[in-house]
Amino acid sequence: MPDDVDRHLESVTTRARRSVLDPLARERGTGTVGFPRRLNLPSLDGTIAAAVQVDETTCGSAVLAMLGLAGDPRAALRLASEDPAGRFVRLQHAIHAATNRRGLVVAGWPRTYGTPPWGAARFASYGGVRYTHRVAGTRALLEAAVASARAGIPVPLYTGGDVTGGWDSAVPRHVVLLTLADGEGSEGSAVLYEPSGAGLHTVPVAALLDPPPVPSGGSETSQSTADRTAARVRKALTAALGGWPHIAWVLLPERAGQWQADRTRETMEAR
Repeated sequence: MPDDVDRHLESVTTRARRSVLDPLARERGTGTVGFPRRLNLPSLDGTIAAAVQVDETTCGSAVLAMLGLAGDPRAALRLASEDPAGRFVRLQHAIHAATNRRGLVVAGWPRTYGTPPWGAARFASYGGVRYTHRVAGTRALLEAAVASARAGIPVPLYTGGDVTGGWDSAVPRHVVLLTLADGEGSEGSAVLYEPSGAGLHTVPVAALLDPPPVPSGGSETSQSTADRTAARVRKALTAALGGWPHIAWVLLPERAGQWQADRTRETMEAR
């Protein structure tokens, strides 16, 4: 932490200090599946303002803003010092302008869909970490995203539908942020920041890697315990993804492959 930030925070409450140093509330842990918590903006005077996107096109901007604040204590302190909600709105507009300045010439990417993945990857930063973008076509990419979150590097995820709902729904439609993950392999829990409701949603890592199938018809009483559990997890995952069923695109740290290799080596050494 920079010395000037440390000195400034010496005279504030513990809660205010924590909000600046931990904007994504990762110290609160992973939480409980199906019970989302609200993420509030950093504040020095105790003002409570949700970290919510300003309109239907700024989900990516809100995610990139919170990613940047989490990696830059000075930026978090500036936002927390006065009118956090107003500053967050202005920050989203500024990021939206920066990420959409180039890249929208690609055919088939409507402006109403917000920030394109390549624009987000160009802008995204967590401290000194830079990002690249990949279509989420393999489990390995999702494993790399989870490994990055376990290593302390948040990962933006684009969500959307599939071609069964038409090509419009298959295009990435929303952005969330994988903030935290624990456990090993497919075990443990993950937390996603969903900006339309400023929620922190907890989902099993296994569901993030392999989403449970949409339950078949029939009343809940006629379903097996396993089916009912899968339905609850599916509901929690869909809420965490902003109402969409799939992860369509991933912004990974440029060294995500190395993070995954390091994590594997640490696990093997521990054994």
